[in-house]
Amino acid sequence: MLFALLICTPNHIYAQEEAETKKHEISIALGHAQVAKGIEQGDKKWLALPTWALDYKFNLNNKWSLSWQNDIILSDFEVESNERKKTFTRTHPLASIAAIGFSPVEWLCVYAGGGAEIAKEENFGVVRIGVEPIWEIRDNWELILSTNYDMKLNAYDSFGIALGVCCLF
Repeated sequence: MLFALLICTPNHIYAQEEAETKKHEISIALGHAQVAKGIEQGDKKWLALPTWALDYKFNLNNKWSLSWQNDIILSDFEVESNERKKTFTRTHPLASIAAIGFSPVEWLCVYAGGGAEIAKEENFGVVRIGVEPIWEIRDNWELILSTNYDMKLNAYDSFGIALGVCCLF
């Protein structure tokens, strides 16, 4: 009897943890991309550009996740390259990133990944790092504050901040 209890108890605890962790998340967010080396009417200027984001996350367990992050800048803009040798024109660039996330505590996810920024003029590789605090609104719904730093390879960098809602299923 004791042997059966010892064998069944860990499985029961594991099954409870699995039931509490929702595997899938879809979020939509509205935010701004901050571009420090923007150019407006020939002058260098810090640009705050409106963005929409649509993300999917698969939770491997309560600590690790894989995500597909997509955001689009709703404005056309010009930006100076990191090396200050070239100016890029960007027309509604769309960034699509595959990332891995780690949750050191229940209400926070830290992530890193890579992908591409696609625009009419030219495409760039992107490396992204970010942090996402999470607040539960109600069952299966969360409020998220996404902050990320994107390094567009051989181009420019941007910082993003967005507020959104997430549905867990």
